[in-house]
Amino acid sequence: MKAFSTLALLLFASEVLAGPHDVAINVTRIGGDAAAAQPYVDRFLGYVEKAAGWASGTTKGAFLTTRKAVVAFVESSHPGLGMVEPPLFFEMRKEWGLKPMVQVESNDLVSERLHVVVKDPGIRTLSDLKGKRVWTTLGDYPRYLSRVVLKGAADAANDFQLKHIQQALKGVRGVLRGDCDATLLDDEQLANARKMEGGAELRVIYTSDKLPGIPVVAFGDGLPAAERETLVKVLLSMCSTEAGGAICREMHVGRFVPLDKAAFDAAQKLFGD
Repeated sequence: MKAFSTLALLLFASEVLAGPHDVAINVTRIGGDAAAAQPYVDRFLGYVEKAAGWASGTTKGAFLTTRKAVVAFVESSHPGLGMVEPPLFFEMRKEWGLKPMVQVESNDLVSERLHVVVKDPGIRTLSDLKGKRVWTTLGDYPRYLSRVVLKGAADAANDFQLKHIQQALKGVRGVLRGDCDATLLDDEQLANARKMEGGAELRVIYTSDKLPGIPVVAFGDGLPAAERETLVKVLLSMCSTEAGGAICREMHVGRFVPLDKAAFDAAQKLFGD
């Protein structure tokens, strides 16, 4: 069963290969800690190394839990590849020269749409939330929240008392206890929340359109085009192989699929440059 997620960054960087083979993977819907994640990281790295023709044992992984750590790693290590959550992708696309190649299809990692959820019967629209407390795992990404999720219906940074939380469950509890006025949940998180004590009182006042998935990206042009093509082929087939499929399941990845360019272009238009 999917857990209410914590913001997590799984990073793995080449120790021997050049920068273009360093990889950063950013996912936000799974929990865990560095020690528990390490065996899964090692198996994933081993598969990618072998299938892509990278030297065995030349990558290392780390599991970090803050956006600050994501930015610090990328700016200090200059990775060549990544799997980056949409809010971070759109925010840093130009600065980091991110180029999406494929995307992740996963019931566990991807929130296809988000609901603004409240308990107070006096709150009926987003306008009613002006000046009120909103706790969300998108608290560190007010521009994405405002422009892509809410499609300009609110300016999250200025209209709300916005607070970043690492777990959606904390937002649910906050709403139920009256510690905050609203939170954002995806379909499954909302269904689980309604099973909690008091959950029947939760109401949706806004639902987003379908949101873009998690892209696998190249950072700039450091990775040669031929190697990018090889990596794309490896990822697109990985989850359908016996060995790769087992690793994909461990990593909560359903499969890697071609990029939905139309969805990303539409979200980029909303997000702006």
